[in-house]
Amino acid sequence: MFLPTTLSLFHASSKYVFRTPLRNFRRLVDVHPRVQRSLKQGEAVVALESTIITHGMPYPQNIETAQSVEQLVSENGALAATIAIIDGRIKVGLTSEEMEKIATKKRDEVIKCSRRDLPYLIATKGSGGTTVAATMIIAHMSGIDIFATGGIGGVHRDGHITLDISADLVELGRTPVTVVSSGIKSILDIPRTLEYLETQGVCVATYGVDDCSFPDFYTRNSGCKVPYNLNGPQEAANLIKALKELELKSGILIGVPVPEQFAANKNIIDAAIEEATNQAKIEGISGKQVTPYLLAAIAKITKGRSLDANIALIKNNASVAAQISRELSNTSKSYMVGSESGPKSASTPLVIGASILDLSLTMVDEIPKVLDGATYCAKPTESAGGVGRNIAEGIFKLYGSANFISIIGNDQLGRSLLKMIPTELRNSVIKDEECATSLCTLLFDKTGDCKIILGNMEIHNNITAEMIEQREEQISSAPIIVMDSNLSLEAMICTLRLAQKYQRPVFFEPTDMRIAHKPFTLPKSLTKQIRMISPNIYELHTIVEAITGNPVQNKVHNGDPIEILLKKAKYLLTLIQDHFDCIVLTLGQQGVLLSLNGDLAVSGKPLFDVTTGSYLPLTKNTKNVHALRFYGAPKVENITNVSGAGDSFTSGYITALLRGYDIKNCVALGFLAAERALQSRAAVPTRYFNDGNEESASLESTLKNLKETSL
Repeated sequence: MFLPTTLSLFHASSKYVFRTPLRNFRRLVDVHPRVQRSLKQGEAVVALESTIITHGMPYPQNIETAQSVEQLVSENGALAATIAIIDGRIKVGLTSEEMEKIATKKRDEVIKCSRRDLPYLIATKGSGGTTVAATMIIAHMSGIDIFATGGIGGVHRDGHITLDISADLVELGRTPVTVVSSGIKSILDIPRTLEYLETQGVCVATYGVDDCSFPDFYTRNSGCKVPYNLNGPQEAANLIKALKELELKSGILIGVPVPEQFAANKNIIDAAIEEATNQAKIEGISGKQVTPYLLAAIAKITKGRSLDANIALIKNNASVAAQISRELSNTSKSYMVGSESGPKSASTPLVIGASILDLSLTMVDEIPKVLDGATYCAKPTESAGGVGRNIAEGIFKLYGSANFISIIGNDQLGRSLLKMIPTELRNSVIKDEECATSLCTLLFDKTGDCKIILGNMEIHNNITAEMIEQREEQISSAPIIVMDSNLSLEAMICTLRLAQKYQRPVFFEPTDMRIAHKPFTLPKSLTKQIRMISPNIYELHTIVEAITGNPVQNKVHNGDPIEILLKKAKYLLTLIQDHFDCIVLTLGQQGVLLSLNGDLAVSGKPLFDVTTGSYLPLTKNTKNVHALRFYGAPKVENITNVSGAGDSFTSGYITALLRGYDIKNCVALGFLAAERALQSRAAVPTRYFNDGNEESASLESTLKNLKETSL
């Protein structure tokens, strides 16, 4: 199955999609979680190249400039995604450690990477700073529309003889990305470059210049004019929107003059370029080494004044690009809000499970050792619950979309419960005329520990196969189907058959040790569609016994030391690991133990392909390869409620799968969601995060403290 080669503006803002016909691109690229989230939410993102770090400036000016440029993008309302190749992996959005790593590499250890160099670096696991051409390719494939740089390459001054023409120009003619720069580098033949861009069909415009005078990098006027001028970010956003709507394959070049106070003296710069060019000829400098050599030589000749101008124009271009990206994002979001056409995104996950009205009683008095019929003081809280419902709401709040099939009674409890379910999740909640809404009473002691749960679950048996079949379209388009064990066998059989029909993976949430075995009493031809499960240790006992047909002899007990717990859990997991792609064993406050099928040796490798519903580590060569990873749970302060923490972990984990995160990010987002649930009065928090920046910062902090142990 191939991804679409084109993607409309409005679809791009509704979900995160790699825009490439090559599915394997996903396997080669590591997209920073913050970048993934921003793209999925349709927020402003600006791509930045990395040759400025590897070849454009000396250390430490290179990393200082790169970091300040990223900060300026942020201050102007967008997110910076610096692109580079590190050890054979394409990086879209660098961590501070990755930026330091590539900034301090010796020049002979890092390649100036254009289109032609990409396959070589991937094949040899090399490192490279991306040029304009390579950055455009990767940005477009990743779904980023705008790219800020200093100046683009072009036709060299003797290009009519040598045919030395930058690949940047060809890329602008065939890749629909908007490049914001201060024109073409002054060391090049600007008139011939503009002619070449016209031949390539590239729309070229100036920015904020009344007479359309095109800049020439160090100075504000090259002496050449272009057809169009843009008077601000809104005009630029409208131009990009029109390009996308026309589905043209060429890009846009926006020339932004260097700020006047930093512009170099044209006569001095021209003389320095002439001197540096002659030196290059004498020393035999050629090919892609010419540009970095000349820039360094000019900086030396001008005693650093050209470098000051270079840094200033790069920062200014980044600010302008961020403002344009912000306007483009606002335009697309406004369109989406007003649009009512079209079905839900095909990347919308489906949850099928229980909806329950939770009545939580937190003891004020001490719980007696023996129930004696006396009246004790407790604080009541009413909230929406049910494992399926909690997971659906959690995914909806974290991922942005979800479908939910459930059932409630047509009674007062049902009406109260329905009001607590997000409006977007109510369409497939069925009202039953005969059975009462499920009510669950939970008793907590003074410390917040749950002591007993009383509930009526009969209504969930009334979700029939016919009800599931009526929602077949939701199953066929879901990247993943989450099913809890409150369903009847009839409903499970129908769900698994449809999942098999459309080759959709099922994530099974066992819910309770007494019913965790239910689907595994069905024929293996159906249960093979269950690719992922998330039991606790007691539910794992039940599942192992159902699959193997043998009782578990050496069961886990409360109070087992963590070493004994992990040893017993490891043994149980090896008994059933071949039946699933991924087993997420939750161990309460100890953490989680993951059994993973396939090769996870590559750091940053995604676990899941949202487009195909494929579990990515599993290949023909890794079917008998299994990995066990234990992750200790972080310490959580100010715990308010423990009833929804496990469901929120599952919601966070599944959300991370759908975003294409690697294993560590999946676990980290799960822990983070569970932490927010523990600190919330409701099973699912009103909101997990105030905004994307808070989530990204919290996720990075959780990742830094995440402790991984291989078993």
